[in-house]
Amino acid sequence: MNNLKKVGLTALGTALVSSSAFAGALDVTGTAGITYVGNSSFDNGDSKLEQKTTISFTGSADLDNGFTVSYYNNVSGDAMTSGNAHFDVDMGDMGKLRFAGNGVSGNGAVGSWDDKTPAANEESWDIKGGGGETGPIAQQTGDDSLIYTNSSAIDGVTIMLNYKPSESGANDSTTGAGIAFTGVEGLNIGAAMEDNNTTKDATVENTVFYATYAMDAFTVGFQSNETDSQAANADTEFEAWGVSYAVSEDLSISYGSSTVEFENTSLSDQEADAIGISWTNGSMSVTASRHDMSNLKGDATDDRDVTELNLTFAF
Repeated sequence: MNNLKKVGLTALGTALVSSSAFAGALDVTGTAGITYVGNSSFDNGDSKLEQKTTISFTGSADLDNGFTVSYYNNVSGDAMTSGNAHFDVDMGDMGKLRFAGNGVSGNGAVGSWDDKTPAANEESWDIKGGGGETGPIAQQTGDDSLIYTNSSAIDGVTIMLNYKPSESGANDSTTGAGIAFTGVEGLNIGAAMEDNNTTKDATVENTVFYATYAMDAFTVGFQSNETDSQAANADTEFEAWGVSYAVSEDLSISYGSSTVEFENTSLSDQEADAIGISWTNGSMSVTASRHDMSNLKGDATDDRDVTELNLTFAF
């Protein structure tokens, strides 16, 4: 009996060692830091400190046909909840197919390119510590989506397609497509469209266009987006521009401005301006931005000044 157990364990150990030769690698990285946010929208102002902790798991394995499968999962916060998870199948010249479980990994071209204007920290409209601002576009909910990307078919051209099946409460599946061109040195232009059907009886047709140009240490960018909703008086138009300057390899500064126009005539244009700075020193980074926003979400009585400061260490 003991001999049989010994033989069985030896066979099992041999099988595990043999199979490990086909296994991929799993790497773990993380960040830790502190974020300060000061928001003038509250009585006597409002400020808070928050700890920023993230752990990222990445893994990859090569298949016999030359494809590579990779996995990514990011957890963050005190509860270490998953905020961004996906796996990719890289098919070489045939492109890359992604299944996005949740988070921004599921953004198609419209979501990924919603604001490409250069910013050293946050975009001009993206304020913290209370939020509530209107963003650049009503992009699809990225959870449980398929994303296809190909940058090999035509030199300097990237194609992105996204598909989200119809789920409970949705009118239909959501589909989108985008194309970007980087064939001229320093130039990056792109356009995308999406039929967002994730909300029942409120289909939104999204369009985005962006252009950025980098010359020496300067980068300038322009963005123009539109949302056309089936819901009454719910259309929006978003325009933004920005410029950044790399003072050195470790230090960058930026200035950006944006406007959201609402179809609803009872709402005022949301306007935002921001200056930003980014500095890195080895594994440490410091980023900050100051935002001046008027008519938050179209409310003519809601103006805010917001300061954000981040200290982050990468491990």
